[in-house]
Amino acid sequence: MNQPATVRWQPAIAHRPGPLYRAIAAALAEDIANGTLPPGTRLPTHRDLAWDLKVTVGTITRAYQEAERQGLIGGEVGRGTFVRDPRRLTEPVADTGGTLMEMNVGLIDLSVNATALWPDAGALTAATQAVAQRPDLVALMSYQTPLGHPRLRAAIADWLADSANMHVAPEQVLLAVGGQGAMLTALSAVTRPGDTLLVEQLTYTGLRAVALHLGLRLVPVAMDAHGLLPDAVEQAARAHGAHALYCMPTLQNPTTATLSLDRRRALVDVARRIGLMIIEDDVYGFLKQPAPPTLYSLGPDVTLYISSLSKSLFPGLRTGYVVGPRPLFDRLATILRATVLAPAHLGVVVAAELIDSGEAVRIAQRRRALVAERQALARSVLSGLDLTGSDHAVTHLWLPLPENVRREELVRGALERGVKITSADGFSPGKGEVQNAVRICLLGVDHASQLEKGLSVVESLISNPVATSAAWV
Repeated sequence: MNQPATVRWQPAIAHRPGPLYRAIAAALAEDIANGTLPPGTRLPTHRDLAWDLKVTVGTITRAYQEAERQGLIGGEVGRGTFVRDPRRLTEPVADTGGTLMEMNVGLIDLSVNATALWPDAGALTAATQAVAQRPDLVALMSYQTPLGHPRLRAAIADWLADSANMHVAPEQVLLAVGGQGAMLTALSAVTRPGDTLLVEQLTYTGLRAVALHLGLRLVPVAMDAHGLLPDAVEQAARAHGAHALYCMPTLQNPTTATLSLDRRRALVDVARRIGLMIIEDDVYGFLKQPAPPTLYSLGPDVTLYISSLSKSLFPGLRTGYVVGPRPLFDRLATILRATVLAPAHLGVVVAAELIDSGEAVRIAQRRRALVAERQALARSVLSGLDLTGSDHAVTHLWLPLPENVRREELVRGALERGVKITSADGFSPGKGEVQNAVRICLLGVDHASQLEKGLSVVESLISNPVATSAAWV
């Protein structure tokens, strides 16, 4: 069989900010997207590209690893590194026993923490049809205040009462563009470039992107099996002069830990005592029933509560929200006006229709039931592994690995066999030691058979670590 020719790819990276390996990975993503590097293209070897760009071989290795993590490229032992076909990313892997590269098909992607949308397609259709008949639709599509239309803010307040047992007035709710927009707004309100932001020892990857954009220095704070340690928060804040903390107290991503009531109260006490503002991300909180009290409910004077409807309803609604202390409202409104002018109201109007009709509550119930089904399937397939620390209520598993299984080898071995999972390294905000663990998402694939096949691959690789390592010698 003829080998495809290797392209002479020499990206311009001097103008790109950040570390060299990220600049190279970004240029690679850009050229794949614009067709300069079509699917199947064989990329230069690490050594050749390092020579052409006048960087180290290690820099190219890190750049290729980053691109592979994003699903853009894949390596074939003995053949080289190739651009992957993005159209094949959601196709199920054929049961041939070969590797992903040999089969030339897409992934069973267990790396994206999505929630299955197909059971609720009918509810979305009905809601959009109802919105189309609203007599005030044109008025809602005009320019709105940066805080959001009062009727829509009232719907979110109702949703918070149903999903989080959190009772706030509509005037306390500010609408944002998705959870990421809510996070950006909240952090912009309480930090300045160069500030230190305390985060959990393992933290959400989207937070890292926002912190980089805002020029914040992340300091990880110690956790245990039950989540963030309030005493460690106080120590870190005093040692680094930090005035803000970002955390997920309920069903933390990635560890699934949920703080006890005692720890929540202790964390609020620490924040009040040392002048710390808490940014509480509650995007998975609707899954935990009965809902534990939010940090905002316990300390509304020291907490900015952020969340979205991306996990509970539909990501495409782009409906996020911020609830915070009244003294910060003018600052938050200014940031919203400067960044998005006003929320994306069509999505919010559809969200309000789902909430006002009672359908949002039923969708959340179906999501919780599906999580229970997928968790039961996963724990059956992985019954020989230690999942005692991973909460049953959330959309992913946190899997600590045996000492004889290296997380990076497991991730790569799974990818070679058509399954994508995430190493703990992706959630580490610092340069210290990282737990030998992986995150496996359960609702990103529509069919239980795909999940079972993907989990079986992971289980097999963990049970046979010698074979796993030998695959890349």
